[in-house]
Amino acid sequence: MAGENAQMDNPFGVENTLEMGVGDATLIQDLMGPETSTADPDELKGIGEETDPPKEVKGKEEEEAPTGQELISSFLGSDEEEEEQEEEEDTLVKKEAKQEQLEEQEEEAEFNQYSALAKDLYKIGVFSLSEDEEPADISSPEEFLELFNTQKQKGASEMIDNFLGQFGEDYKRAFDAIYVKGVSPKEYFTTYNEITNLAELDLSQEANQESVMKQALTDQGFEPEEVTAEIDRLKNYGDLETVANRHHKVLVKKEAQKLQQKENEAELVRQQKEATRAQFIQNVQTVLQEKVKAKDFDGIPMYPKLANELQDFLLVDKWKTATGETLTDFDRTILELKKPENHAMKVKVAALLKILEKDPTLSTIQRSAITKKSDGLFENFARQKTKQSPVKQQQNTKSNFSFGL
Repeated sequence: MAGENAQMDNPFGVENTLEMGVGDATLIQDLMGPETSTADPDELKGIGEETDPPKEVKGKEEEEAPTGQELISSFLGSDEEEEEQEEEEDTLVKKEAKQEQLEEQEEEAEFNQYSALAKDLYKIGVFSLSEDEEPADISSPEEFLELFNTQKQKGASEMIDNFLGQFGEDYKRAFDAIYVKGVSPKEYFTTYNEITNLAELDLSQEANQESVMKQALTDQGFEPEEVTAEIDRLKNYGDLETVANRHHKVLVKKEAQKLQQKENEAELVRQQKEATRAQFIQNVQTVLQEKVKAKDFDGIPMYPKLANELQDFLLVDKWKTATGETLTDFDRTILELKKPENHAMKVKVAALLKILEKDPTLSTIQRSAITKKSDGLFENFARQKTKQSPVKQQQNTKSNFSFGL
């Protein structure tokens, strides 16, 4: 009885449920017991639903609810429209950006600060133009700098011309021949004085007439006896002054041509020097650039700092002689070797030059350096071996002694 009461007291026990079975009336009574809610099921609402009554929508009460297919189509259609709208907006933005870029480029083309500055300098007279010259088209700082230097040289030339112009054409020609073309002042003025003296010669005097005829006939290849005979013949016929005047004009022209020839020769020498100088600069820079890339110049470590120092040492004119010749630090160093205190250095430089004549790549010096280095390594190895040999000998003695035991 106690067991039966226990089962009745615990109707949901595992054992009791299994014994009574699913269709037992006790289980149904427990499910319909007072613990279960007694609310009317028709009045139940979902948790997520609002408690307020829904608002009426006028004009849409009788419309049918859209089907699922219609909802999907509507959804997809709205996405396509949005994508098309976005693409149109992107295209419009790109067009606007491109248009702005073109406008900026046009503005830059219309207004360039270097071009504007050049035009202003032309207007105020700082830059000048020749009769057939047109203003230069400036679009970069490099072009402006080139124009500025050109105008600066042009302005200097005009100042000199204006200054020398007040003294006459002869001064201008002398300045151009000496300071521009490079004619020796001594040679120029010697030839110039000869031309002037010959041009101003008084041919009313018989001695001057004879002097002119001697020079003219000698230039034509006459022998001295022939020259004397011709002058005597002209005297006898009274034609000496007339013929002397005719030859005098020819002699003046020839002397003037000599002066022009000296100017041409000096100009040619100057151009050759400038071409040689330009070629030297180009060769030095090319060699240094190549060796810096290789980081080696026939065994000499080559790096940018050393290359810059060598370029300055070889190319930049820093000194001037009494004759006006410009020199670099390298040129000055060579001159310094003439001093007695630098004779030892001069011998060393001469030794290096002789080695370079036979061995341009300095391979013998490199092999010598490698040999000395290897010899030093072997000497160190030999010394280490000598120091270690007594220890090894003792170890060998001990091992032999142990083996004997």
